[in-house]
Amino acid sequence: MKSRIIFPFLLAFILMLLIPAQVLAVDFEITEVRIDAQLNEDGTADVIENFTYQFEDDFEGITRGLIEKTGTTIKNFSATENDNPLKVEMEDGVYKIYRSGEDDETIQVELTYQINGAVEKFEDGAQFYWSFIDESNESGYGDMTISVIPPAESNNTLALGYDEAYNTEMITNEGAAVYEMGQVPDGENVTVRAIFNPELFPALTAQDGTIRDDLATDREELENEAAIFAQNQQTAKTIGIPAIAIAGAVLLAGILFAWLRAAQRKRKINNYPYEFFVPKESMSIPALLYFTNSAFLSPNAISAAIMELMRKGNVRQLSENHFELVDRNTDHAHEETLIRLLFDQIGDGREFTLEQVEEYTMNEDNHAAYNEAVAEWNKGISAEVKAKNFREKHPALRWTAGAMSLLFIGLAIYTGIYEIFPWMAASIVLAMLAFGFAIGYSPITFEGHEVRRNWRKLKSAMQELPAEQWNRLTKDEKQRAYAYLLGSDQKTAERKASVFTAAESQVDGSSFVMNPVFMTAIFVSAGTTTSASASGGVAGSGAGVGGGGGGSGAF
Repeated sequence: MKSRIIFPFLLAFILMLLIPAQVLAVDFEITEVRIDAQLNEDGTADVIENFTYQFEDDFEGITRGLIEKTGTTIKNFSATENDNPLKVEMEDGVYKIYRSGEDDETIQVELTYQINGAVEKFEDGAQFYWSFIDESNESGYGDMTISVIPPAESNNTLALGYDEAYNTEMITNEGAAVYEMGQVPDGENVTVRAIFNPELFPALTAQDGTIRDDLATDREELENEAAIFAQNQQTAKTIGIPAIAIAGAVLLAGILFAWLRAAQRKRKINNYPYEFFVPKESMSIPALLYFTNSAFLSPNAISAAIMELMRKGNVRQLSENHFELVDRNTDHAHEETLIRLLFDQIGDGREFTLEQVEEYTMNEDNHAAYNEAVAEWNKGISAEVKAKNFREKHPALRWTAGAMSLLFIGLAIYTGIYEIFPWMAASIVLAMLAFGFAIGYSPITFEGHEVRRNWRKLKSAMQELPAEQWNRLTKDEKQRAYAYLLGSDQKTAERKASVFTAAESQVDGSSFVMNPVFMTAIFVSAGTTTSASASGGVAGSGAGVGGGGGGSGAF
């Protein structure tokens, strides 16, 4: 029986919950498998397996897991390619066949081995009942065919396939049992059962009892199961497909409406005429960078934060690389965190230098403490932004989307059980979409769009801002504007540093920041240095008949 992404990390999490993930060291496909089991009069089976592999990566070889059925043994395993023997090693119950090659290469390997005790003889027949693949197998097969060949012609052969081999059996004129399965996915059992005339195995002693009725009973059970499955599958189509289609249409319509509403608000703000100005102070510069530029603050944002502390009078710059703490009382918790990092962890409690920052971050023992402090600083900035309530909540809408996500997960499971795979895939996509919307839908308010637009326009304008227009700004406006530029557009800040930071010296003989380019370079280097440290097949357990099974892989 043939059995725009807004929040990619959240969606990937849902996908992992719904679809089993497999990580392979080598990327490959097994496009074709031919297995011939030649039964002998003494009850042994000489097995020849031909595997065709297509590799997309460089590789060292392939693997074949073989698990013995209770009462049997496997011996004389060997591998060849074009009649040339290949090196074989056994490791943790898996045969490793060494045959290295390069990407985009196709190879054909022949495996041979013998199964002792493969045939069980009864009064009315002798059976070969074997699982060549079990559910622990991690590799799919593009086209699989298994042939079970008796020692001589058999005129009363019975054959039955289980799991992926169900309803694939045929009997040749010579009495061999052939199972043409085609594609076999990973994680599935492949079990075959063939019964031949008992006199073909004269070396075996017949057990008491018969076996053909047992196979007939199994066949009837499997046919009944198949009929019930087909009936349930039709019911699943009748219920599941309309449910997915209707609920999906409702979800997509709701998301489209929400998106159009948010886009209209943003478009209205952006259509307002703009003339260069420095917006009024509504939040700290690091918080502005977090909200208007990127939630992942770059190291040069620390330079911008230091300039902010200098503007507020908490810190005084004594020279281009020497800073003094003037006042520990701050407006925000993240400013207090940055002061502790710079002046207490790195400096002496009252002063710190950029050379001390460099020395501190070059020591690998300090990396964890530095990264933890920066993470706490980022967390504090995020808290300041959240407190501004620049995003709408819409709890009822998001809870509805969450409920729809659960509905789609249930429909995906339901349709997947009954192998309605296209609609299962559609339901998975819709579940991911609904979950992402439920978690992430929080459109920016009108005020939030206004703040974003004004500061982003300022950044663009400052790229070619004439010096005379800059000079018309107040000192406070210049400090806030340049600190924002330094944190959001380092290249422009460096290119314009001589104009923007020297302007005050023309008025009162002092610059509000000395060499911001050098300061930024130190913190970029510190961030790079500390972030560097922050940052085959298996045999399985034998889930087939009698504890047997196996699998394939590559390394």
